[in-house]
Amino acid sequence: MKKFSLKKCLISTVLASVMGFQTVLPAVYAEEEYGVDISRYQGNINWDQIANDGMSFVILRAGTTKYGIDSKFEEYYEGTRKAGIKTGAYLFISSMSLEEFKAAAEQFMTYLEGKQWEMPIYIDLEENEQTTLGKQTLTTYALACMNILSDAGYKTGIYSNLNWYRNYLDKDQIDKAGYEIWYAQYPEAHADPHNYDKSDMCRIWQYSSQGKINSIPENSVDLNIAYHIYDERRAVNGAGEPWMVPFLARRTMKAGPGNEYGDILNVPQNTVLNISEIRYEDGTEWGKFSYGGYVGWCDLYGMVNYSAEGVPEDPYMYYDVNMDGAVNAADELALSKYILCDSTEGLSADLNGDGKVNVFDRMRLMAYIINAEG
Repeated sequence: MKKFSLKKCLISTVLASVMGFQTVLPAVYAEEEYGVDISRYQGNINWDQIANDGMSFVILRAGTTKYGIDSKFEEYYEGTRKAGIKTGAYLFISSMSLEEFKAAAEQFMTYLEGKQWEMPIYIDLEENEQTTLGKQTLTTYALACMNILSDAGYKTGIYSNLNWYRNYLDKDQIDKAGYEIWYAQYPEAHADPHNYDKSDMCRIWQYSSQGKINSIPENSVDLNIAYHIYDERRAVNGAGEPWMVPFLARRTMKAGPGNEYGDILNVPQNTVLNISEIRYEDGTEWGKFSYGGYVGWCDLYGMVNYSAEGVPEDPYMYYDVNMDGAVNAADELALSKYILCDSTEGLSADLNGDGKVNVFDRMRLMAYIINAEG
């Protein structure tokens, strides 16, 4: 769980408007800022006024999986550019299957494309029917969706209410995977957003749904406090240099870097994977990769690394132990001889990359031959 210190030095208190209807915002501390999240229900907005209302950021509803793009999304985005205010976005997801969550990520990216985001982009989970999926399943689906968005270069997070984070989503898994936590917790009795259970720590707290500010005169608005000063200002681009990693034993793509995460899909034998990120968790090396339209993680133990500069045209020629141009039973026999005589010359047949030639390499080669021969 991430820890965020709230510095004790008071910076400012935003006072009520002279017009008499504006919400009084509680004091903000160092490394904190206020913002609103909006959808078409907020109506017309005076973008010239929003910063004067004490707002440092706006998070736009991009749309919903059921009804598509928010009718005010493009207009509001242009308004934030005019106002020079930091901007993020969210998509309300009512999906119920892993494939639907994948489609939601792809839908969201069509709305985000070509725009600049200084704040994170979020998936919004609040659909009551989704609670029937169970905590681990829903968390796995959410992470699968966020993995796709993150792999595309977006700083990504999840929005829900505190009850969901306690009962229907595994907040610890989401946090450990490196995603942003934004939650709603009312009632309005929680007037000071610094008064809350520290075990429920988040990056952004939506602490009121009944805010009134001059720049949004037609309707109330959600008020948020961020316990972090966001300033991403980054272009969207893909992951870094890949590592080519073929393997012979089937691997399971996990939703996060650890065995506690749910399974997304199985990757078949003899698949070459582009590993875009490596993370060490509990003494195990985990690699992030894209496969079958999903993004996830797998244990890298025993997999063969190729440098980005040294990938052969056919990586599986590596298993041609006797160098006769084919991989078959003759290679298995040649490898067995290396193992029996314990020859250092056989290190070229170290198929699992552990610095030895032994029965584990033979098992690896046999698995390849059996799979190749069908």
